[in-house]
Amino acid sequence: MALITCPDCGREVSDLAPACPNCGRPVTPVASRPGILASNVGSVESPEAPRARAAFPYPLLLGAILLVVLGAAGALLLTSGQQRSQPTAATAVLTGTTAAPAVAVNAPQVSTAGRLPMINGISCDALESTVVHIHVHLAIFVNGEEQQIPYGIGIGQPWDISDSDEGPFVDNGSCFYWIHTHTGDGVVHIESPVRRRFTLGDFFAIWQLPLSASQVGAAHGQVITYINGQRDPTNPPDVPLVPHARIQLDVGGDVPPYQFDFPPGD
Repeated sequence: MALITCPDCGREVSDLAPACPNCGRPVTPVASRPGILASNVGSVESPEAPRARAAFPYPLLLGAILLVVLGAAGALLLTSGQQRSQPTAATAVLTGTTAAPAVAVNAPQVSTAGRLPMINGISCDALESTVVHIHVHLAIFVNGEEQQIPYGIGIGQPWDISDSDEGPFVDNGSCFYWIHTHTGDGVVHIESPVRRRFTLGDFFAIWQLPLSASQVGAAHGQVITYINGQRDPTNPPDVPLVPHARIQLDVGGDVPPYQFDFPPGD
């Protein structure tokens, strides 16, 4: 038997006693540490250090976003470039160039005053007018091959272009001559603030291509003219632009005229 000290009341207690007779604390000793009450011993565990959280890969995320943005921008620029430059062999025949894009034949250069010059009394205005608003269709055949009438003739650059059922459509530009093309399907728009007589010669002057009884653009030879499906002896520059006129010019061979249907409400 041995005496141990009760840590609660300080009295000496026999280590064989079940509890301290003074305060009632259990006195069974711990074998590995004699003289210490079992109830006064507990396993103390050091708290586990918190695990460090893995850092979120913000740099990788930002890099991926940047790559996506750059890729989208590159695709947009490529699409825009393809839309704005559509060289065709047919246009080249008329312009006398090799693979000339439509922009290359979009007539006048900007004058020193910052505005496109007046042509045949026709100005290039900031907005389109509807005092006179008619459409005609022009088809040109050289050596039996149909030529493309470029979009954007008579519309100052830069252009805003959208897609349409007829292909690229020039929605807006720096200015609009009263005679111009929005699409490349041969439809010519006459949108004028004044009522006057307009001719095919006016359109070619704005397009800045020569037109005569023996020449259409760079193509030389007898010019056969059809108006609304009928052969017409009128000198090509004098052909009037009247509502829904269907005009066809043939150089280097006689191509029978084909029917062109204007869209409903056009």
